[in-house]
Amino acid sequence: MRFPALAIQFLATLFLATLFLATLLLAGLMPRTALAQTATGRIVEVTFEGPTFFPDAQLRLNVRTRPNRRLLGIPGVTWWLWMHRFGTSLGGAVGKGIRSTGEPPALLDPLVLAADVERLRLFYLQEGFRAARVYSRVDTLREADHLAVRFVVEPGEPTFIRTVRYDGLGRLASEARAAFLVRTLLLDEVVTPAPGAAYVAASPPEPLIDSTGAVRLELMPKGRRYSEPLLLEEGRRILTFLRNIGYAAVTRDSVLAIVIPTRADSFDIVFNIRPGPRFRFGDLRYAISGPEPSAPTRIDSRLVESGDPAVPGGRVEVTFTNERRINADLIHRTLAFRPGDWYSQERLSTTKRRLDQAGVFAFTEYVAEFADTSRVAGVLRLPHRFELQARPRHQLRFQSFMLQRSGALADTDNEIGTGLGITYSNRNLFGEGEAFRLSSTGTVAADLGGSGGFTSAQWDVSGTLTLPYLVFPFASLERKLDLYEARTQATVTLLAARRDALRLVLRGKGSARYRLEMGHSPTLLSLVDLFDFSVSNPDTLDGFSDIFLNDILLSIDDPVQRGQIVEDYTEPQVNNALRYTLRSSRLDPFKREEGYSNEASVEVGGNLPYALDRWVFTPDQLEGSIPGLPFFNNRGGDSQLIYRQYVRFVADFRRFHTPGQGSVIAWKAFVGVAQPMGDADVVPFDRRFYSGGASSVRAWRLRQLGPGGASFLSDSVTTGTTNLLGGEIKLEGSFEYRRRVIRNLAGAHWEMALFLDAGNVWSGPRNPGLPDGRFRFDRFWREIGVGTGLGLRVAWDYLILRLDFAYKVHDPLRQGVILPDGFSDPVIHFGIGHTF
Repeated sequence: MRFPALAIQFLATLFLATLFLATLLLAGLMPRTALAQTATGRIVEVTFEGPTFFPDAQLRLNVRTRPNRRLLGIPGVTWWLWMHRFGTSLGGAVGKGIRSTGEPPALLDPLVLAADVERLRLFYLQEGFRAARVYSRVDTLREADHLAVRFVVEPGEPTFIRTVRYDGLGRLASEARAAFLVRTLLLDEVVTPAPGAAYVAASPPEPLIDSTGAVRLELMPKGRRYSEPLLLEEGRRILTFLRNIGYAAVTRDSVLAIVIPTRADSFDIVFNIRPGPRFRFGDLRYAISGPEPSAPTRIDSRLVESGDPAVPGGRVEVTFTNERRINADLIHRTLAFRPGDWYSQERLSTTKRRLDQAGVFAFTEYVAEFADTSRVAGVLRLPHRFELQARPRHQLRFQSFMLQRSGALADTDNEIGTGLGITYSNRNLFGEGEAFRLSSTGTVAADLGGSGGFTSAQWDVSGTLTLPYLVFPFASLERKLDLYEARTQATVTLLAARRDALRLVLRGKGSARYRLEMGHSPTLLSLVDLFDFSVSNPDTLDGFSDIFLNDILLSIDDPVQRGQIVEDYTEPQVNNALRYTLRSSRLDPFKREEGYSNEASVEVGGNLPYALDRWVFTPDQLEGSIPGLPFFNNRGGDSQLIYRQYVRFVADFRRFHTPGQGSVIAWKAFVGVAQPMGDADVVPFDRRFYSGGASSVRAWRLRQLGPGGASFLSDSVTTGTTNLLGGEIKLEGSFEYRRRVIRNLAGAHWEMALFLDAGNVWSGPRNPGLPDGRFRFDRFWREIGVGTGLGLRVAWDYLILRLDFAYKVHDPLRQGVILPDGFSDPVIHFGIGHTF
């Protein structure tokens, strides 16, 4: 009975000895980090030292040891830590709420620090630095409880990829092999091996045949550092490539990367690929279920030819259950392939995307039916089944919203309002995804910077018909241009408005637009407005001259300019435009934190009323107007509709960068040029350019900057004038730095913004305006208004409120004076959403 007891004592002694030796061993393996074990305090600085090879921002992703956040990146300004401590000192429910908006002190945790060192070492190992050493050092700063953590990196020499070979792709056609190699991610530069080698990798790389007659897909990158993440990405590329050329059964297990050490500084990579059989698309079965229980079951079955005349096609069968409106033509139109074509995952995804974009289906999914695979003419054919759930066709929606008034007849950027609306939608008007929408809204708004009370009201009704395809004679463009998506849209809008601040009323404004939307890719879009026709009927209210025009008209001696202002604001006008817009965008339009948005457009306008004037109404005389309707008869005047011919170009570039967490750098550049044509000397009122305002150069109020260095001031007015004439040329740029300063206060993130704006508008060479407002190459740069300021953004998930304080730095009217108004009287703008 003594043997078990002795055995237990022996095992216990052995365990304690092993534990003691392991402790000593671990202490010896981490001599540098052990220094951190004895240090305590708050981390105020984390740095990376040595030839780190990678940028600090990338290295920080691998560590959890971090200091407290700094306000605007200023050392020592730890706003969130202060909020946490302040809330702790207050105590109670109020203190708890304040404390929750901050962050606790970033105390040193030796275990986290040791884990960071190991993560960094593994990161370098995965990136090809096999001999990398990483250790940490903790320094005590001037204050005893302030610590600086240094991660010291000794990366050593990197290892490189010597050769890359792809085994198992010998069955690919020569074109496919060449395309496969050209798209590799592992090729920096292809070099020719020494004479006598079994193969030669050319540029562009081409598969060659070795001495045994086998096809060799092999590359020799030059200067390509070994990287495990890059190998994983190359594996995903191989899968995607094979799935798009017919290999439907290939999976992640079908691609195995073998890393072969060859020398101390290099590896050979062999991708062992088992693609499996190659498939063509087989028959297609669609099952569409809808929300109408009384609808009878329908089946549409068609024999469809393949894209290759030498290959037999297949059958597309569509079964409708509880759905009476959808036409099977919608299904055939969205197909990006045909039965008998080579299998392609990309074409399947494109078909699903087209079904989703049609707006008819709430759910779309497809399944490959491998169990029903058949063999036709020696080639496997893989059938697919699509499951679709149709949306309800009719929808009636009531809505309320906030708005910020804008447009040619807006008087201030600080006019904020609210509105109610009702919208009727028909998602499938004609059976092929055509969407019809009829909406009506009523809004009222008040000027927050004015005397109070509602200052404007507006009512509008609009109808829109959107077809998820191009119609004749443009339908062929969808195939010829290989469009990512295509739409045809027709819109009719009627509007009536009252602007008390301007003492103006729009008795009516009607517009009609016919547009082609052609998406070339997810980020590139062409908009072609083939027909954009508008008629407006502005009129004046009592007090218009006294409140709005007298000071301006008294300061302008030229009767032509005085008449132009009155005409712009009081006479009925008609316009049409032919417009092309190219838009490229990769951006969240709400948050605007990372990405870009570029847009350029060119339009020609006024030609339709000109043709009616020239050849229909008064063939013997060019009037510059066409007859209107009695509805456009203002206060006893005639009912003529004036028009102006013009050409207009606009380019707008915007960039958004995130240099660090909670920080955004944004900038924009805008160029606009408009030129009257024919007998016109100005472009239409709503097609001119204006500068100044909450979304322009913020140190000036709406339309108060320009044109050029011209002034509309009378003897009795010194500030606050408005540029009623606008301009035909506009140059503008803005820079903004936004930094989050408070997290989750009242459910919102609070951001501070520092901005700089510059720009102006100028009259064109044919404009009868003031000579000082003309654009001149030798002086325009001196007439650019410059402003700067600070702002606050309060951002919820659904709303962003904006408050800006702007100051003039350079005023074109006061040359040579920096900060002409000082800092005592900022221009204040309140708005909704980001400035740009």
